[in-house]
Amino acid sequence: MERAGECHSCGECCKTVNMTVVRDITIQQHGSLKELELYLSYRDIRVVGSDEKRNQLYYAMDVPCSELTSENQCRVHESPQKPFICHRFPSSKDDIEDIPECGYSFQPVRRRWP
Repeated sequence: MERAGECHSCGECCKTVNMTVVRDITIQQHGSLKELELYLSYRDIRVVGSDEKRNQLYYAMDVPCSELTSENQCRVHESPQKPFICHRFPSSKDDIEDIPECGYSFQPVRRRWP
C-alpha cells in the first residue's frame, strides 16, 4: 500500500502516544493479559492491539504533544525541529483507521512499467 493525500491539520495524530512492546515477556511479567490491562488502565494506558506472529502488543496513551496548539495546529509543522516520526505519520492504514478527519489514505501500489 502507498500513502496518498495530505495533512488536514486535524491534530488527532498528535493527541495520542503509541507504543509497541514485546508481547510474551510483558504478559508473563503480569500473569495474564487481563492483569496487564488492569495495571495499565490505572495509568490511563490502553492495549489497542496485539500481533502474536510478531510477538508485539500495542499501547496508546492520551497525552497530547507539547507542540500542538489549542487550534490543533503544530507549532513545528514546517520547521526542521519536526520529529522524523511526525513526517512519516501515517505509515500504515492502521494508523488512521479511527481518524475519519485524516487527509491521508492508503492505495494499492500501481506498478509502473517502462
